[in-house]
Amino acid sequence: MIVRVCDLGGTHCRIGQYVDGHLDAASVARFENSDHASFTALMRHYHERSGIAPAERMVIALAAPVTGDVVALTNLDWTIDRDEISRATGVPDVFLINDFEALGHALSSPQSLELRSLNEGNSATGNGTKLILGAGTGFNCAARLSNGSVVCCEAGHSTFVAETDFDRALQRWFTQKFGRCSFDRVLSGSGLGAIYQTVCRLENQTPIHATSHQIIPAALEQGDGPAARACHEFVRILGRAAGDLALVFMATGGVYVTGGVARGLDAFMSGPESRFLSAFKAKGRMAETMAAVPVKLVLDDNTALRGCLEWQKTTGNVTH
Repeated sequence: MIVRVCDLGGTHCRIGQYVDGHLDAASVARFENSDHASFTALMRHYHERSGIAPAERMVIALAAPVTGDVVALTNLDWTIDRDEISRATGVPDVFLINDFEALGHALSSPQSLELRSLNEGNSATGNGTKLILGAGTGFNCAARLSNGSVVCCEAGHSTFVAETDFDRALQRWFTQKFGRCSFDRVLSGSGLGAIYQTVCRLENQTPIHATSHQIIPAALEQGDGPAARACHEFVRILGRAAGDLALVFMATGGVYVTGGVARGLDAFMSGPESRFLSAFKAKGRMAETMAAVPVKLVLDDNTALRGCLEWQKTTGNVTH
């Protein structure tokens, strides 16, 4: 069977095909969403590429809550219509799932993923609940329970809780602009930009960077003080959120961190002095429990694609 899999985020789209359970490397392609008028147009463009074999089934992981056959993306002005995609590509069975649902299913075999350890923790707890969370265009998470089921949520849209004076300044800025401050606003590419702007305001500096693509290299390569502080503040907030969610789900099986922004900040998340890890573990009477939780950075760009395949293996065998 040929299964087409798609990871559609707010900024990029990655598509590939599994043939008899194996990913066809030649079929994998990555697109900028802004280069296409709609997802249907993007998918039609992929479908018409030379060498792309007809697929019998398609699983699309979306950065949005999936409650029916027509889904509006959260961070992109696109509407995904299952029947329209099927007609445009000729694929008879099209399934829409949440992107973190796919990532949760990818944790069925974490040993097959490209990972780097941020906290070794206690490997004896590996059979417990696993949590995967990601900071990219937005923020969210999913948990894979010990029985193999995946619990999805929209954690990114929960209210950001300020802990430090810096947090309060950041929260005030977002609240004035949007009416509230959520983790999706803060722990994202645009959120890093807002954190940088807040650093500059507090330090009476003139901002010279506009996006995360400018801020992270400036912090890493140019020794830019405000950019570096922004990156440290971001990973501190990410670590605190990851620790909170690990406690909510009691993720003794490990916490897996993914997303383009998180991977870009790898250098700031690593090492015993990392503000990410110190914030992750700083849970008062639960600090010892947190220190025992393994934490991994997911480096594999195809994790959601793998998760789409795993989802259809376990729950996607009934056609629409």
